[in-house]
Amino acid sequence: MTRIEFLRREQGFKQKELAEMVGDWACNLAQIERGHRRPWPRLRAAIAEALNVDEADLFDENGVPLGVDWQLPKQPAVV
Repeated sequence: MTRIEFLRREQGFKQKELAEMVGDWACNLAQIERGHRRPWPRLRAAIAEALNVDEADLFDENGVPLGVDWQLPKQPAVV
C-alpha cells in the first residue's frame, strides 16, 4: 500500500473524491496509488496539498509513490 492510499483512507476520502479534489480521474489515481504510474509534478503537488502533507512524504525524487512500512499484528498461535 502506498502512503497516498493510506492517508486517503485515514482521512476518509474515497478515490473518486480525492481524484475530484486534484482534478484527475479516479482510475488514474488508482494506478498511482498502486505504484503502476508516476504522476506529473503538478499532480504530485495537488495530491500532497489535498492530503495536507509535504510532497516528499508521498513521492521519492523520481516521482515514484512511496510505500507504507507496516505489518499486520501477529496473531497468537491457536492450540
